[in-house]
Amino acid sequence: GDVRILLPLVVSVEEVRQAKFLLREAASELTRRAVPFRADVPLGVMIETPAAAMSADSFIGEVQFFSIGTNDLVQYTLAVDRGNASLVTRFTPLHPAVLRLIARTVVVGHGGGLEVDVCGEMASQPLMAYALLGLGIRTLSVAAPGIPVLKRIVRGVSAAGSAVAARAALAADTPREAEQILRQALGEELGEDLLGGLLGLA
Repeated sequence: GDVRILLPLVVSVEEVRQAKFLLREAASELTRRAVPFRADVPLGVMIETPAAAMSADSFIGEVQFFSIGTNDLVQYTLAVDRGNASLVTRFTPLHPAVLRLIARTVVVGHGGGLEVDVCGEMASQPLMAYALLGLGIRTLSVAAPGIPVLKRIVRGVSAAGSAVAARAALAADTPREAEQILRQALGEELGEDLLGGLLGLA
């Protein structure tokens, strides 16, 4: 079937190679036992640490896809514990540092012929989904309640418009500036009334 293996919290290509060694051992055992199995299961890495994002090029040739784990990437990039209520205001996915790590991952992944997708809560928020589309992400994962809002964003914006907005957000100095840039651009594409309604639903 359509099965994939995704390695979480990877920080070094050595970990990928160790995992591939274990997978080969498992395949050899199945072969010895005459158990049929799929030999070409795609292998990917979860890009959810700054180390993985900055060394994404080292994974090219070792894996078939990247999945950006936005929840942990934000947490580890900004040194914020998501479970600490007193730090919740610092958990800002639109921080330019986070956007730049995502952008780098997309550029490296696509440049190496890899599929790059996103999982986590980031895509369930209209401004963040808009930014991700502008950064070149085309596969987004959200919880079921977030699907209608995401579908409205995807269907209502242009790839070119989101790309321009994302580039401007990447150059912002602060999360607030990035948010203002994306809100203005998304409002121009969707209309302020519709955007206000979507922001209220998210």
